[in-house]
Amino acid sequence: MAYDTSKLASLQALKDTATRIKKEYLAAISKSKHAIMQKAAAIPSADEAEENVMYLVKNEKTGHYDIYVLVDGAMEWLDDTTIDLDDVAGDIYTGTKTDKSASDSSIIDAFFAADDAPVIKKGDVFVVNTVINGKEYEKSSYYFSGTAWEAITGCVDADKVIAHENVLLAGDFDRIGNWTKDKNGTKLQETDGMSFMAILKEIGSKTLQPTITANPSINGFGLSGAGAVEAGTPVATASYLAASLNPGSYKYGPKTGTGVVASNWKVERITDGGAEQVASVDAASLPAGSDNNGGNGFIIGDAGGANAVASLKYRVTATHGAGVQAEDNLGGASNPAVAIAAGSKTKDSAAYTPFRNYFFGATAEKPALDSAYIRGLTKSGKAYAPGVITVNVPAGANRVVIACIAGKTGVKKAINETALNADVTDTFTKKTVAVEGANGYTAKEYNVWVFEPAVPYENAAVLKVTLG
Repeated sequence: MAYDTSKLASLQALKDTATRIKKEYLAAISKSKHAIMQKAAAIPSADEAEENVMYLVKNEKTGHYDIYVLVDGAMEWLDDTTIDLDDVAGDIYTGTKTDKSASDSSIIDAFFAADDAPVIKKGDVFVVNTVINGKEYEKSSYYFSGTAWEAITGCVDADKVIAHENVLLAGDFDRIGNWTKDKNGTKLQETDGMSFMAILKEIGSKTLQPTITANPSINGFGLSGAGAVEAGTPVATASYLAASLNPGSYKYGPKTGTGVVASNWKVERITDGGAEQVASVDAASLPAGSDNNGGNGFIIGDAGGANAVASLKYRVTATHGAGVQAEDNLGGASNPAVAIAAGSKTKDSAAYTPFRNYFFGATAEKPALDSAYIRGLTKSGKAYAPGVITVNVPAGANRVVIACIAGKTGVKKAINETALNADVTDTFTKKTVAVEGANGYTAKEYNVWVFEPAVPYENAAVLKVTLG
């Protein structure tokens, strides 16, 4: 075999060989010139280093030599050796094996058997590149110790070990992981050219496609103080809470999330009179805000009036972009593609709504039976509902009153617990009185049950009054 100096490896070829990740290795080798291995006490600086020189620097922790070269004006670590290179420096050669049955040593021997081949010396390195039928399988490197060629490759990742042939599945079984065959048959499983890691993944890792497990939704948002309030209650400023967008989720991944982000938030006031936009914010989240109805405020009422509303709530709408493509259980892109679509999400706050109190109590005085007097009694603090209320009558009381908004059943029975549970329902007289809401809000008719004894109550009494 004639010695060909073009087979000496260039600096780029050295880096490609050491890292085993550059597929252009063969192309680089064909253009290569000459490279030198040189020991160094420390990693030289980029200014000190020379091109086409592999600097061997002893790693005191591992006991091996780390290999550094000058690449694009900077010192780069290529690999380390797994053998002792003390007092060694040499050249690097390469050869190609096209027959998988041939040994690496036969390729090296043939190279140096050529008439004009260089003389082997301690420290020389030889790289055998295996290419069969145009398919690159592996690159193996050897170091000449002075007496023999020794493997310099060291530990090899599972994804670097390549199968040279297909696997014949045979035996009394029908499955090995994801591989299947007829129980008593045989099957030639295609593995030629696959890495050992790829084979393991194919056997033990079945690809499962993802789903959208949760669509985007709005977190937070609400209306401070919202709920049922007495008709006529003023709300000078309605304050809504901040909101953010939950980006949703995918089954499996990616770990960084769906990537869904809000771009705009619209806030609307919703009343019994309709909807009106009060804010628009271009942002990923919505800050808290307020609405004072143009400085007029609101009255929560059930009988109309200036700035009066029978219901007051707020609606937020978040507009968001599309999500990133979901990943399958092995981290690959979903197929067919799964991704959250761009769109919008809406959420309503709770609402302010009005109710009319009912009133009850007993007094020693008997002033005019009007709105002011009735509103001075005990308030229910909630809307009318059937049930039993307790009316405590103090000694000296001259009047007992229960007032319920018209249209409700009102008093069905009154029992005096302190008088042997006597039924005193018939002692009450029913009247009609117009009673205002809070803050003088528009009056509505109430049915008022009144009992005025001939003489004041001598002792305190407890009445249990059933409202129907």
